[in-house]
Amino acid sequence: MIDTNVALAHARAFDTSIKDQMPDKAGRRTMTLTQRLRRPSIARLQVLLFLFLWLAYGAAINSDNLSKFNLQQIGVEAIVERHQFDLEGSHVPELFPQGDVFLFQGHKYAAKQPGQFMAGAVVYWLLSKFGLRYKDNYLLTSALVTFFTTSFVLALSAVAVFRIARKLANETQSLFWPMLTTFAYALATTIFAYSGIAHHDALATGYLVIAFYLIFDLRRRGWDGRGEIIQSAGAGLFLGLAVTTSMLVFFMSIVCAIYFLWLRRWKLIPFFLAAILIGLLPLFIYDAVSFGNPFLLPNVAGAQMFADTFFHFSARNFGDKIVWYPTMLVVYAPVFVAGLFGLSYYPKAFKRTPVFLTLVAMLVVLAVYVLNIQTGGDCQFGPRYLLPAMPLACLGIAGFSYLSTKAERRLAGVVVLLIAVLSFAINLLGAVQGSMCCPDGRNALRDQLSLLASGDVHYFPLAPWLVAPLLMSAVLLTWSTWQRRAARDHFTR
Repeated sequence: MIDTNVALAHARAFDTSIKDQMPDKAGRRTMTLTQRLRRPSIARLQVLLFLFLWLAYGAAINSDNLSKFNLQQIGVEAIVERHQFDLEGSHVPELFPQGDVFLFQGHKYAAKQPGQFMAGAVVYWLLSKFGLRYKDNYLLTSALVTFFTTSFVLALSAVAVFRIARKLANETQSLFWPMLTTFAYALATTIFAYSGIAHHDALATGYLVIAFYLIFDLRRRGWDGRGEIIQSAGAGLFLGLAVTTSMLVFFMSIVCAIYFLWLRRWKLIPFFLAAILIGLLPLFIYDAVSFGNPFLLPNVAGAQMFADTFFHFSARNFGDKIVWYPTMLVVYAPVFVAGLFGLSYYPKAFKRTPVFLTLVAMLVVLAVYVLNIQTGGDCQFGPRYLLPAMPLACLGIAGFSYLSTKAERRLAGVVVLLIAVLSFAINLLGAVQGSMCCPDGRNALRDQLSLLASGDVHYFPLAPWLVAPLLMSAVLLTWSTWQRRAARDHFTR
């Protein structure tokens, strides 16, 4: 005899499962709890995205960049090994300065902001506890310092771009445009070419993007207590660290700070401003110890040699740069141009919002600065001074999701994808062949292609350990993305 209560329970469960499979009023199917649990979470997807990009950056770290960009490692060793900011005293042959150094009161200093050295010093100090030192294995040690600084921060910034693009895209449940935006930024711009270097501009770009995301993600109204305090303090800290690391992002950081104030979250402002000062504190300490003045920047202290980075309007220089930079973008990062074009497709109402105006303002202030300094970045692979603009322009790719018809969106997606693949191939060459292209960076692409064709391939210190987990993360990321898309397609039919 069947237990009536058990039968009724099974019947209710069956009716519930059928109801969950039936279309709702909008004609869409809803998911059962089990199906929701099986659907890959967006958090898991973001972790896999971060791991894939971080490992890809690490695997591409090569001996050419580690040797030619040794200044970034010299400052690290000086802090940890000799507890000083000047660059003298190293007995490691690979740590002899090759350029961008000036004399101040009898000591050699790098003409760079100190943020890159201090971030690297934290990592190197930990590595030294495990017996890894520059003098014993320069390539492996410097590769690990780079992997846990620039590569790590840039991979994290790519996740920030993904999260922003998800909120900006028209189809909030679709991953196509956010993923295309993210991969365009992370792998199809000069960000990829500089991801394997402990480089000040690349590291500062990562800090700036993360700060921008944290401000963007704040609610304009309401109060969420401790969470929003931590978020606003994090935004301020990363803005301070960005300026401590590179003056290239100084004006962009100011625009970001104005964006935060524009939100009028009055209770959060003290935490935001205090965190900015904390982020700037390493810079003040470095300047005070090195030059006797907490506000005397390295480039100002070495002004006789590095005045070409100071803002100075010259009609001839401006004219040259206004032609040179678009040419470099088309050659080295054509996806950047596609992203700028995509910004125009965002709705008119959105173009009047603080986030869009901030995004455009940051692009404008950077353009005004780089077009009015004498140098364009010697020996570079691609337009290095436009590194901080890469994530902002790529966010325009999500704007194509607002095209009127499905056919237009598909066509735009195919075109942008093809451009991104071309950009990826170009910057993959820069990432694995090296980004120091002296004597003339204007011919970097041609020169690196010639070296590759002649069989001049570099050594990749971390690749033997990272290739297997890189492939595994790629498979898991692809599988999770496919599962999420399949679930979305099934329950929105």
